[in-house]
Amino acid sequence: MLTAGAQEESKPVTLKGYVVDQMCAGKMAMKENAMEKAGGHTKECALNDQCAESGFGIFSDGKYYKFDEKGSATAKSLIEKSKREKALYFVAKGTVGEGTMTLATLREATPPKATMMKKGT
Repeated sequence: MLTAGAQEESKPVTLKGYVVDQMCAGKMAMKENAMEKAGGHTKECALNDQCAESGFGIFSDGKYYKFDEKGSATAKSLIEKSKREKALYFVAKGTVGEGTMTLATLREATPPKATMMKKGT
């Protein structure tokens, strides 16, 4: 039986954003334009041994959510299969609690149009 406190710890969410390894995400999160940086992150970098071993997560609405160990393995496998060389955009469904996302599903999706972000330049 779950207590009210346990229910508040993990809540089901659907996040859309860029999947990035945790090593690179730490540097991106300190930037003003973190989502833009995440969109430019390359598949080659994400699959670099050192980066991939750090685990993965998703940048969604300017915030980074790290995946649990199983979710990181799923993300790595999907990135390996992706035809994209950058802008690794995915839809993640699962629960978020204590700063970590436990994935239920992860699927690649079409990234938003970059031209919308650059309107007015």
